[in-house]
Amino acid sequence: MLGNTFNSPTFNNHLEESLDELSLLLDEEDWEAADRLTADLLLDAVVQNYSGETGLLPETEPRHRPYLTTEALAGLPCQLLHAIDERWQRASGGHFGFLAQLQVYAATLETIDFDPALRNWSNPHPFFEEVGWLMLTPLRPIGFLRFYSWLDFDLEAPRGHLPALWYWRVPRITSLQMGGLLTGQGGGFGDLARLDAMMLRLSRCHQLGG
Repeated sequence: MLGNTFNSPTFNNHLEESLDELSLLLDEEDWEAADRLTADLLLDAVVQNYSGETGLLPETEPRHRPYLTTEALAGLPCQLLHAIDERWQRASGGHFGFLAQLQVYAATLETIDFDPALRNWSNPHPFFEEVGWLMLTPLRPIGFLRFYSWLDFDLEAPRGHLPALWYWRVPRITSLQMGGLLTGQGGGFGDLARLDAMMLRLSRCHQLGG
């Protein structure tokens, strides 16, 4: 199915096996494990694209671990995004998945007046609230994102709530710069550039249809 996406047969075999595993996790409604595997699949593709290495990600110390930068998100393979999304949509009845997130993102921007220049806790991107990613607790104002472990890994979550780790997984220094507590994106402001990059990529892939 994805044989033309990458040049390495070894990588494609690993990818197909991982997609099969993703299907099993989603069918079992193990949403958190499926989310973690989804993030790994995207990151594996980025590493493969830039390094030509096959198989799993190289072993690195946590502070040096690769993550999905704005540039990496903008170059994610459409076929891979579609393959992952099709599994999420099927298992959740369209409640979760990249297409659900893209639709929520587009709908919020059409109906809510949002100025991205006002980057402060009182002006979070409306997408974050719609998909239930904001931290609603006295510990932090509404403009901060929830810790990853506080997300809702069930179908009672808002539409588009998952997958999420592709966004949460950032280096410790980036977490601090966004106001977080060394816990990835959680506890900090939302990174609008990375959100917009992913949504733009999803939109273009959706238009291409493959």
